[in-house]
Amino acid sequence: MSTESLLVKTNASVVLTGETLYYQLFCLNKTNVFSDISEIAYLEVINDKKESVFKNKICLKNGIGSGDYFIPTTLTTGNYKLIAYTNWMLNNSQNNFFEKDFTVINPFQERINMTIDTTSKKPDAYKNTSENILLSLNKEKYSKREKATLVLPKTLDRGNYFLNIRKIDHIHSYTDNETINTDINLKQEIKILPETRGEIITGYITPKVANSNLDSKIVTLSVPGKNFIFKTAETDINGKFVFLIDKQTSTSDCYVQLSGPDRENYTIAIDKTPSPDLSNLVFSKKTSISSKNLKAIQDRSLATQVENVYFSEKKDSIIEAANTDLFFQPTEKNYNLDDFERFRTFKETIIEIVTELNFKDYNQVPSLYLSDSKYNIIQSTEPCLVLVDGLQIQDISALLNYNAYQIQNISVVDRLYCYGPKIYNGIVSITTKNSDFATIYTDKHILKTTILRPEPAKVYFEPKYEASSTRSRVPDYRYQLLWKPNIVLKNSDMMISFYTSDISGDYEIILEGVTETGNYAHFYKIFKTE
Repeated sequence: MSTESLLVKTNASVVLTGETLYYQLFCLNKTNVFSDISEIAYLEVINDKKESVFKNKICLKNGIGSGDYFIPTTLTTGNYKLIAYTNWMLNNSQNNFFEKDFTVINPFQERINMTIDTTSKKPDAYKNTSENILLSLNKEKYSKREKATLVLPKTLDRGNYFLNIRKIDHIHSYTDNETINTDINLKQEIKILPETRGEIITGYITPKVANSNLDSKIVTLSVPGKNFIFKTAETDINGKFVFLIDKQTSTSDCYVQLSGPDRENYTIAIDKTPSPDLSNLVFSKKTSISSKNLKAIQDRSLATQVENVYFSEKKDSIIEAANTDLFFQPTEKNYNLDDFERFRTFKETIIEIVTELNFKDYNQVPSLYLSDSKYNIIQSTEPCLVLVDGLQIQDISALLNYNAYQIQNISVVDRLYCYGPKIYNGIVSITTKNSDFATIYTDKHILKTTILRPEPAKVYFEPKYEASSTRSRVPDYRYQLLWKPNIVLKNSDMMISFYTSDISGDYEIILEGVTETGNYAHFYKIFKTE
């Protein structure tokens, strides 16, 4: 049976509150080649009480993922664990997650008591894996805010790498414990589905009346918005259902409801995302920080505070997920209401403009139906599926007098439409101008909740001090000069430019990655800023 493991690398092993911990994930199979099983990974930060203080979901593309965690001031000084896993890995009875030690220092605490290894000697991991391949800079010493150019030679083995350039301040912990579950034996029954095509969201319905039927009930999930997600699922005999989300959005609010006339007889719940057993997690013993490190911690803390003050000037850029076709496209007819004479209410708009629809009650609830009799041949008496910004509306009473000036578009599928386990008697999809209808709509039978969504991809901020730069008056106290994940090397030298900051001292360049043949690669170089 196919197996996989995770390897996670970070930009630092000691971080201060107010700083950002960056990480790169490599999902590997048993031969250490990139895994093609899971498209979703989970990363958590665990404190020494074995409590999760941060959990994130990360998209994997061809076995590669990356992200970051801003260290809040609510974390106390101490030793923490970074763990990572996929759903597929959790089916293993033991060694089912990656773990890595790291240290958090909260400079605002009055008393600090913890373990930290302050040795300045670099371990073997910081030696180049090949002495014949060297990283090269255009200079060995730089002035403050000077442009530097790094060359990654074409002789590097092809694979996926990340680049980490940061100041050396000797507040390091080189006692990292990285545990990778490379020897996996799946003897257990598979209880957790692998997320091979996207995110899996599971849940269950519970009857309010004993002995009610739980089987074959239709449940829908909506993640509203302009580029909304709408999914349908059917319950099994135990009332359980499974949704597969294969579309990227940054929205975590979701709405789950039973679709049908008896929905008031059931309650709905969403399962928590599965997590590994942390009972055997072992943390380092605590000792005191050496006083010789206090000055370095103070300097770094001051620099971090200055950088955070100017955060608005140095924001990272979110890479928006590409808009994809909605599930019913391109079978619909579109009505852009700006192309027509406007009517005051939604009801008037349907009557006067959208000729395919009319109003009729369904179980004493106002509903929309396809108006022409040819659309209802051998169909059930059920109404159309009505979506507003992706949210299913089963009682359109709230829509009848809705201000039609807030509606941008109405799309109609004027025929039978099979979607998932359900055949719908037509579809009406309404898009509001602000895509915010869900925030004002109330229905006691809808479960509104939040689900953990994958971290959106980012382009991390990099200053550019050209002659005409407008940033000359903005302080630059960066210790982290560059974090560049997901570097794919090609058959030519790759040139990567970056700028030094206002902080003088020694800086380290770390290039790490996994080659296409499954070998770990690591290259290291030091330069100076004066």
